[in-house]
This record gives sequence, C-alpha cells and structure tokens, in this order.
Amino acid sequence: MGKTKKLIELDNKTIAILEEQAKLQKRSLKNYLEFMIEDRALHFMEPSKEYKAMMDDMIERDKNGALITHSLKDILKQYGR
Repeated sequence: MGKTKKLIELDNKTIAILEEQAKLQKRSLKNYLEFMIEDRALHFMEPSKEYKAMMDDMIERDKNGALITHSLKDILKQYGR
C-alpha cells in the first residue's frame, strides 16, 4: 500500500495536548498522529467476508436455538472471580 503526505494545521493548544499523549505512549507526535488516524480509519472499514459469514452463522444458530451462550456471572464464577 502506498503512502501519501498531507499537511494539517492545528492550534498550539491541540498540539500540546497531543504531544503529551504521545509522550505517555512513548511515541513521537508524528507516530502518535499516524497511529490514531489509522486506528480510527479502521473503524470505518467494512467487516471482512469471513467475519460476516461467521456472524451470519452465529445469528442462524441463535435463531435455531443451537447457539450456546454463558452469562458474565457464570464465566467469572467458573474462573473463581
């Protein structure tokens, strides 16, 4: 996948806040911004065909009563929490 450079303008207060967050994650400001933008962009992607097929299968099994689910309470009890 190719890369493209873009120039963005942010006010000084915003830059200061983002620099502090980058430091907390031990990243450069540039790396932090790239990470945040790429991570956010992934939220807009359409799920893969495999994921859709898996979810369709789970929905179908739920409709047919074949899907086995466990409550959070039961899971925590099983693991001694």
